[in-house]
Amino acid sequence: GLAAPTVNDKGLFFLFQSRKKGFESINILVTGKTGVGKSSLINAIIGKKLAIEGKNLGGVTREIVHYPTVVNETKFEIWDSPGLQDITEEDDAITKRIQHTLKQNCSHLHLFLYCIRMDRDRVEITELHAIKQLSQMFTTKIWDTAVFALTYANRVLPPSEIETNEKAAEWFKERIKEFQEVIVRTLVESGVLQD
Repeated sequence: GLAAPTVNDKGLFFLFQSRKKGFESINILVTGKTGVGKSSLINAIIGKKLAIEGKNLGGVTREIVHYPTVVNETKFEIWDSPGLQDITEEDDAITKRIQHTLKQNCSHLHLFLYCIRMDRDRVEITELHAIKQLSQMFTTKIWDTAVFALTYANRVLPPSEIETNEKAAEWFKERIKEFQEVIVRTLVESGVLQD
């Protein structure tokens, strides 16, 4: 299998560039629906277990959790949010708490990770609603630093009739493209992107 990406990889090199611009630390917000693997993603990116990962049906993260850490002499301030679209609490209340926490503790957000499970048949309507709501709450500027992380990709299997690795890779790329199209359409509808 593939190793999880860490901050040692070139893919996250841009985060280190922020250090050169006078920022004391790299600030990252991770959010998404309950159970999408936000905490697992944090652990994979940093390369060590910081966040408690849930294996039960309910989400683990109930409050905004702050994970300060240092990797390769770079200070990271990671904010793990409670799951959105969780029936135990209104998304409005969660997004307001996220907004308040960031305003109090974070002068600049370098990376906004929005997690979506890739092993689902589709992007759920509740996730699309959350994207629109975040746009309204934070203004569309929040998406300037956003990366949509497709989690649980290791559970996505091509249809059984696909027999070669090349065809499986093509199928997987098409699946990613389908997610991208839905996300872009939602961002256009939210006024984040121009048509």
